[in-house]
Amino acid sequence: MRTRDRDRQQQDSTPVPQPAGATATGEGADEVGRRARSLLDLGDALIRRALSGDSQRFLAQNRQQGGE
Repeated sequence: MRTRDRDRQQQDSTPVPQPAGATATGEGADEVGRRARSLLDLGDALIRRALSGDSQRFLAQNRQQGGE
């Protein structure tokens, strides 16, 4: 279980301050929250997939050469 999932109840119960003039309320704010969580989960999946493969190859491909 990831920390993000474990703390979800605590995070959901804390109101998020909105910037002045923000119009996202109700269902709009809920949709934004769902999309943000989906993006975070997608990023986690991509990182997990990259790290679960051949780590030596991954490191070699991402090593910077002189002048980069």
